[in-house]
Amino acid sequence: MNMSDTANTGNLASAPTPPAEFDARLKRTEENRWLASRYAPAGDRERLVAVYLLNQELQRALVASEPMLGKIRLQWWRETLEGIAAGKPRRHDLSLELARVTAGRADLLAAAQALVDHFDDILDDHLGAGGHQPGEAHATRHFAAEAALARLAGLALSAKAGGEQLEALSRCGEAHLAAQADLPDAAERLKTAQAAARILPAELWPAIAHLAAAGPGQTPLRRRWRILRAIAARRL
Repeated sequence: MNMSDTANTGNLASAPTPPAEFDARLKRTEENRWLASRYAPAGDRERLVAVYLLNQELQRALVASEPMLGKIRLQWWRETLEGIAAGKPRRHDLSLELARVTAGRADLLAAAQALVDHFDDILDDHLGAGGHQPGEAHATRHFAAEAALARLAGLALSAKAGGEQLEALSRCGEAHLAAQADLPDAAERLKTAQAAARILPAELWPAIAHLAAAGPGQTPLRRRWRILRAIAARRL
């Protein structure tokens, strides 16, 4: 299972990059998530976009030419997040943006570090097996990473998200991965996500509405319509 996204390499920066540039970056690389983020208020949307771009950077670690090089990338981001928490962000465009949008949100930085840890677990398997290997145990690590991303996205939209809401977000994240990878149990995971999502308030739906447009055979117009319908009806 390889769910890596095509991401953009970050740039060294002496001044903050305009949020519109990060927005355009997400639109190029993950349009469904970008479309869903349009339904969040501006400040929340900027946090959500930054979270998704961080995930893309971590995904790149999984496709490094050697697992140890991926480990180095993850450690760089772990230390970058620590620097942000200490008020000393690195001179890197996404680092500066993350510092801006997570100001006063230690919970978000802790959740971002947890996401890094899940990617680290995946690479531990790669190191032990000489690369990606099919199997339930390894698949579970990928699902855990996607669930952690969904929880982080929810927290980006609401600091009050917790308990059952975070669990529901996790189920939606797992269903998204299953749909993207066209796994045999994708339909069953979607049903689980649909049931779980019923408890989520409207403010959290921009973090999961992209799931409504997941899977093969979706035209651009149909994807937009399905995401709009999911937001309006709060139903996947």
